Amino acid sequence: MTIPLDIDHNEMEHRKNLYRRFFDYQQVDHLPVFIWLQGATRSEHTIRWELESGKNQLEANVAWIARSLRLLPDDYIPVVRITQGYMTIATMFGCQVHWSEDPDQPPGVLEHPIKDFQQVYQLKRPGIRDGIMPENLRRMRLFADNLPQDVSLTGIDIGGPLNNLKDLVDTNLFYTGFLDEPQAVNTLLDLLTSVQLEMMQALVSAAGGDIKRFGCLDFDPVWHPEKYVSFSSDDVSATIGPKIFEKFSMPFNDRLYAPWGSGGLHNCGPHPCREMYMHHQNPVKYLNCSHHYTYKEYPALKKVFAGWGVIEPMFDQNESAEEMLAGYREMMENLAPDTLAIPICILDKTWSDDDITGLYHAMRKISEEYARAMHWAQ
Repeated sequence: MTIPLDIDHNEMEHRKNLYRRFFDYQQVDHLPVFIWLQGATRSEHTIRWELESGKNQLEANVAWIARSLRLLPDDYIPVVRITQGYMTIATMFGCQVHWSEDPDQPPGVLEHPIKDFQQVYQLKRPGIRDGIMPENLRRMRLFADNLPQDVSLTGIDIGGPLNNLKDLVDTNLFYTGFLDEPQAVNTLLDLLTSVQLEMMQALVSAAGGDIKRFGCLDFDPVWHPEKYVSFSSDDVSATIGPKIFEKFSMPFNDRLYAPWGSGGLHNCGPHPCREMYMHHQNPVKYLNCSHHYTYKEYPALKKVFAGWGVIEPMFDQNESAEEMLAGYREMMENLAPDTLAIPICILDKTWSDDDITGLYHAMRKISEEYARAMHWAQ
């Protein structure tokens, strides 16, 4: 039974066309502003309450969507977030999930199982029936079957190949391995990428097999045009140099992008490998990052992504409305007229209805100014 939500299909198609034009650098009257109310609808519930139960997670997503539709007058396209945490692949290799005593702290892995890179050659390849992956597939079917078609789906926060390597390998060994054990590192990255591709295909199949049902194939909550839904999360690239990124990240990211075309890259920041982002076989179309850890690099990222890419900086440090508005203006002043940005404003439960709508209107004024300042392809 489909959960009823007050969604105007024609209006959603109108908004999607705005995003399509925007991502292709075709002229629009304003840039999309994304207000993320997932935390703002949590009320008395905790992150653990949501992540440990598919039923609870569906309830939380429906509440988030309903409040967003009610309070955000434009730009908002419903996209649900389906996840148990970032550690799915680690559990498929036998890692245990670790929860801290804080129920609002997301889970991680209890221990890195690989203490010696020679262990790589004895690893058994896991399948989609291993670890917590079956529950992810069950939740994908639950969401796909119970939400209207105008609600887009995401993947499950899989992480990219390097991020998953980090979860399996002892921390010191992880960084020395690039130089001391490059063959073993490549062997494990090849295995991880193969597993991840199988997972992504299984998730799409669980949702009915239509890639158009997805706004992103991983955790990004922003709706993306169909040809840009692929994604790799690569926070590790904040701590390595361009030569290591070129050898141990790019080839495996490329394999994730290949079935669906160009897509997104996540790295909170900083971005020492930024010059390589466009050197993928399918150049990175959008960069999901943290404003706090990226803002100093906006001028450099402007040159990297000019006329092609989109920066998606998240306000993820409990910024006030004033700080978000100042940050968005900083984006515009450093990126226009050559490079586009979508601010992702992450709000918690302290925000009132009036404050949420007020923030959107204030951000929208800057987005209109940003649009007027751009050099558009058409």
